Amino acid sequence: MIPKKRDEEDRHIRTRRWQKQDIRYHERRIIVKFKAPPADSDVKLDDMLQSVAEQIPGGRVLRRPKASGRALFYVGPEGDVLKLATELSKRDDVEYAEPDVMDREAVVPSDTRFVDQWALATVGAEDAWNLETGSSTNVLIGIIDSGISMTGNNLDHPDLNDAGRYILGTDYVDGGIPRDLRGHGTHVTGIAAAETNNATGVAGMNWNTPVYVCRTLDANGNGSSADFADAVEEIVDYAIANGYHAVINYSAGGGANLTKQNACQYADTNGMILCAATGNDNAGPVIFPAAYSTMFNGVIAVGSTDDTDTVSSFSNVGPEVTVVAPGRNILSTMPTYAVTIPAALNYDELDGTSMATPLVTGLVALMWSRHPGFTNTAIRNCLTSTAVKLGPGNFDNAWGFGRVDAEAALRCGDLPFFTGFTIFTRWTLFTRFTRFTFLTRFTRFTFFTRLTRFTPIIRFTPFTFFTRFKPYTRFFGFDKPVEPLAFVRVGKNVFDLREIELSRFKDFQAVLPGLRAAKIDYLHQLAACDVDVLSKDLQCRREDAATLVAMAQQLLTQIAGD
Repeated sequence: MIPKKRDEEDRHIRTRRWQKQDIRYHERRIIVKFKAPPADSDVKLDDMLQSVAEQIPGGRVLRRPKASGRALFYVGPEGDVLKLATELSKRDDVEYAEPDVMDREAVVPSDTRFVDQWALATVGAEDAWNLETGSSTNVLIGIIDSGISMTGNNLDHPDLNDAGRYILGTDYVDGGIPRDLRGHGTHVTGIAAAETNNATGVAGMNWNTPVYVCRTLDANGNGSSADFADAVEEIVDYAIANGYHAVINYSAGGGANLTKQNACQYADTNGMILCAATGNDNAGPVIFPAAYSTMFNGVIAVGSTDDTDTVSSFSNVGPEVTVVAPGRNILSTMPTYAVTIPAALNYDELDGTSMATPLVTGLVALMWSRHPGFTNTAIRNCLTSTAVKLGPGNFDNAWGFGRVDAEAALRCGDLPFFTGFTIFTRWTLFTRFTRFTFLTRFTRFTFFTRLTRFTPIIRFTPFTFFTRFKPYTRFFGFDKPVEPLAFVRVGKNVFDLREIELSRFKDFQAVLPGLRAAKIDYLHQLAACDVDVLSKDLQCRREDAATLVAMAQQLLTQIAGD
């Protein structure tokens, strides 16, 4: 049964046209963001709040501003929220006013059950866990959803009951602790971070990283943009205060508004990542906040795939899709008590981009655990450049940059072209100082020749790092002066620079003049580019620059045979 209070709240949700889009909004609430007063101003915040409340019929303050300057006001039955938003936005002390857009969870409930977690096998989780199971010291997973399974004040699920790992944040719906009345949040949390290797239930994508839970979705799966934005700020502020990289999961969404946009900007500006569901409107447009993925590096929009590695029929599509992940028939944790989603107690399967998103959240937290020095941009680039393409081309509106590959994403930071290249010349003398060096396949008299661009010149072994290189030493005489020819190490192979000139690859012909102007002449230089710098140099969209870098990285990996 749906609680009476939540049923009454649903009656206040309306759908109308606003700013050229149809939105669902709460007719009794309005968001107002104040401008920062001049430094010499004597205007008090309480006076500003009171003045706005008086302009709203039946108005009163529901939530005072935090550092962002955004407040939430109650609107009486006689007030029209959309008209008020227009009127209040004209005030000199208001940056903007807008309706509190209501989001919905991105889930398609399913009562089918399978004993295996096929999704983890599909993305290569076991191989990834050999590399990383999650840091408990520098990464934080944030879950903004319908809460977590609890009895009284205590976590009660056998796979989600580590009080030292799961941090209870604010319940923005009812106040108090974020107890799950829907079941959606518990299911999402289990996919991202169920307790693993404990001989109980299911495995989470991430085993050890702490999880901060906020409740913004009610028992019917509805949640407001104001609550979402405040939960983002709460988690980001906690992460900053405790030295964490935060990876926030939001398996919900709806229409666009500035409050959601500002929340995404807050996360991105502070170097965090928000993974958001693209929505389940059967190939409809990507919902917000996921659709802000093209605006902010720190937003990753996640679509869903089936066990055949095809995009799920319900998964929304568009240029905003970043990656896809398994999202149909996903087995995970459910509350230990009855909730409004009709599912079994403790464990059951659900469908939706809601289920795909926390898998990516858990994976991104693993990536940051392995490479804590990476920026959110570098993490995103690794995630997209290593994803498995589900069709021709490097990007598709249905599957974005591809279906995530867990092991490849974790190893991404280990690839040579993220850490620079070794340059050899034709005159390089290689000498043997240790017993390991004989495993390297060249001698003092090696003469380097260029064959084809796909031909490895030298194969290095895992022991090659013991080799000492003495640069620019001439190893035998020439009748005539010979100009040194440079070589570059790519993975375990060495190539003549002439083999990896960008002019040799037709995919880069159209942008070659711009690349040359930016002093980028070779494949390895483009592969190591910072996407933001490249976008500025080429005066192109960031997404186009990221595509160029990803193409160069994939081509290097291909020709090096790694």
